[in-house]
Amino acid sequence: MSKLAGSTAGGKHLNVYWLILMALTLLSASIAEQAEPGLLITIVISAMIVIKARLVIDHFMELKSASPYIYHLMNAYFYFFPLAAVLVWLFPETLAEWTRLGP
Repeated sequence: MSKLAGSTAGGKHLNVYWLILMALTLLSASIAEQAEPGLLITIVISAMIVIKARLVIDHFMELKSASPYIYHLMNAYFYFFPLAAVLVWLFPETLAEWTRLGP
């Protein structure tokens, strides 16, 4: 009986996390559609990406109990790309020059 009660409570928490994920997704899509591009908007959406990634990694993928290597690699992945988006906004010419293939 307690096992059933525990899974129901865990299911309620997952429902809350899922609702938070959906709300953040709708909010970021709304911001991206309506706001003028800018550094602040890029930072806000990047922060939402990190928050959503942490919720998915910790509560839906259950990587907290996986190998620390996999857990930290996934976290690094979802911190790197939002940071890269902000850096591209701040230094577009420099990054374009660094990634240019030809002379």
